[in-house]
Amino acid sequence: MASFKGTYESTIDEKRRLKLPKKLKEAVLVSSDGSFVIGPGYDGCIFMFSQDEWEKREEKLKNLKVDLKEHRFLERAFAPEAEDTKIDRVGRIIVSQRLLDHAQIKKDVLIVGVLSRIELWAPAVYQKYKEEHKDSYEEVAERVLGV
Repeated sequence: MASFKGTYESTIDEKRRLKLPKKLKEAVLVSSDGSFVIGPGYDGCIFMFSQDEWEKREEKLKNLKVDLKEHRFLERAFAPEAEDTKIDRVGRIIVSQRLLDHAQIKKDVLIVGVLSRIELWAPAVYQKYKEEHKDSYEEVAERVLGV
């Protein structure tokens, strides 16, 4: 299983192609054939899952209860918007306009490795997200991890 780390700057070209940084591309190719599932992420980003991580997420979605309103909403909010993509020979993926609009990405992109997934952010949206979280890293780690 790949582990994604780091923050990288990139751009989307006129054909909606995004070149992945070499380190992230290599991490993906080690664990898969370069296939990804991309979809709407939380907080205004785009999630990118390797095939093995997507299969774990998909299993969770499949186990939701169709009889519960929130479960149906979650299924409908993510699965129909998700797309299969594959890294091309020069390290690019194509991102749909729908997902770019979801993340407010026009040209500049922050590519953020978050262990089991990659997130794509519009730089201004990411900056606003960080500013909205006033607690320090240490304060959150203490609450969440108990350290």
